[in-house]
Amino acid sequence: MTLDVVVWAPEAFLLIGLLLFIWYGSGPLVTPVAEQVFVLGVKTGGNRSAVKSFTTNKPETQMQVCFNSAPTNRVYFDKENNVSNLNTSANVRSEKSEAPLYTPVSGPLHVAAHLNGWAITLCLLTALLVWDAPLYSLQTGGVFLRDLFSSQLSTFLWLFAAVCLILSNPWQKWAGIVHLEYVHLVLFFLMGVHLLLMAADLMALYVCLELQSFAVVVLCSLNYQTAYAIEAGMKYFLLSAFSSCLLLLGIGLIYWQTGLTRLSSLQELMAYTTSPEINTDIFRTGVDSPQIGLMLGLWLVGLGLLWKLAAAPLHMWAADVYMGAWSSVTLMLSTLPKVSVLGFWAHSFHPLWSAAFGNGMAFFSGMSLLIGAVAPLAQSVLKRLLAFSSVGHMGLLLMPFAAKNPSYSALWAHLFLYLVTSLAVWGLIMWPFYRPSAYIMYSGASSNQRTRSGFRSGAPKTGRGHYASGPQYIWDLSGLNGSSPVAATAWAGAMLSLAGLPPVAGFLGKLGLFWWGLSADQYVLVFLALISTLLGSVYYLRILKVAYVDQPGGWGSYGPYAASQGYLVAICWAILAIGLWHAAPLVLSCHLLALAV
Repeated sequence: MTLDVVVWAPEAFLLIGLLLFIWYGSGPLVTPVAEQVFVLGVKTGGNRSAVKSFTTNKPETQMQVCFNSAPTNRVYFDKENNVSNLNTSANVRSEKSEAPLYTPVSGPLHVAAHLNGWAITLCLLTALLVWDAPLYSLQTGGVFLRDLFSSQLSTFLWLFAAVCLILSNPWQKWAGIVHLEYVHLVLFFLMGVHLLLMAADLMALYVCLELQSFAVVVLCSLNYQTAYAIEAGMKYFLLSAFSSCLLLLGIGLIYWQTGLTRLSSLQELMAYTTSPEINTDIFRTGVDSPQIGLMLGLWLVGLGLLWKLAAAPLHMWAADVYMGAWSSVTLMLSTLPKVSVLGFWAHSFHPLWSAAFGNGMAFFSGMSLLIGAVAPLAQSVLKRLLAFSSVGHMGLLLMPFAAKNPSYSALWAHLFLYLVTSLAVWGLIMWPFYRPSAYIMYSGASSNQRTRSGFRSGAPKTGRGHYASGPQYIWDLSGLNGSSPVAATAWAGAMLSLAGLPPVAGFLGKLGLFWWGLSADQYVLVFLALISTLLGSVYYLRILKVAYVDQPGGWGSYGPYAASQGYLVAICWAILAIGLWHAAPLVLSCHLLALAV
């Protein structure tokens, strides 16, 4: 019993922290907002004087003050200190000119960002516990396995999740995220991603994938004021349910055929039944080849995992979900599941897949490369372009799995550089971009009209006829070099890295995969990858052409960029700029991680 407690220390700490988050950030009293300090003022003749300070304890007051994070929002009370109106228009202010005024001056003025800050701390502490795990052993009867590989990759995953939360923290304020359950769902999602890296049983695999899916479905549709978010949540829910059915059917077929669900036992069975020495003497030993039920079950389980990776032809959900979800959700959805699923495949599932289907992964890799090269050519929305771009990069990441003895060092190197580039790109997309009344009059249009116009109706209004969103279309970057050369340079480095062109570090990742492909005689895949790189350079360089050459056809401006976001984008850009010329630490780290597999 004591040994189980010690082994499960990181996960127990995460669960306790999650329960504390739910208690701290929800409930009738909304505890985080009770920490706010308010100043009582009286409004007479347009002047406001503070007369005393106190902390309010009314539940309804705390909730409504918390949701009004802008400095200009005020809460009015009547003589009984009850909430009378939250509208701050001139008419209301004139009618309530003599009413007491409560203004928050300290404490968590935006509860979602406040909880997000605590979630960052929880991720960093969990990464420290996972890295310093005292024992490597099977857990819960062999369902989970903690070893050197899973600990190292899980530590990197938690650190990367903390960086994603830091990058999205300022964005949550101006994007208007007031949902207290946002952080809770993110932590549930991270727990599923973490446990998937340790899964050693098919049933554990299913539970971890479902834990991720349930959280992502709600996160994608939290912005329910737009039709795009509802579409993203519905499509992810329906297609995820279909893939889960296939996954369960595959697990059922495997158990029906073999009576096993533990991956190590299945690997031994496949190695024994597909061994050439045994098959040459099959009549004397009485050992039969793998049955059709086992082969079909492994195929269905593999399809379920490839769906999570958005590999072609199982990528149909990616573009709509990327476009409809919040940018912070899309950042995590496009990066963290790739780390966990690829880690699980390399650690536990690849021996089964290669024993059953050989180099069958070459089909999915080649399809992903072709679709990732052709589909973005017709895209004008940045999120959809990045969705199809991720499909192309998934084709590159699946190339090592097309052989029985893959080179995992090249895989981890390219995955790390892709994650760093994704941080830079999504950090730039989270830059507030203010659209003028030339596109749409915010104050005069209904929510349905704003939704149909392609803008996010939940974005905050900054003045009559102006509202903020991130850059959504390629032409939003027109003339960026003239208005913000630093931002244009950051976009240039990110696009060159995604294209795999020198002098940035993205070239190193593709070079390693091409080198491995030639060494493993994967000439067809290398040729498709070269064609994909050539066609991909067209739409990546088109973004640079828009930013450096084109003149803006309409007026739009970038707002102030948060310091934390700017520093993170600058660090990512620096890694991409020097990674190609000083790549020894990255190459050695990826080689050690490959040896741990």
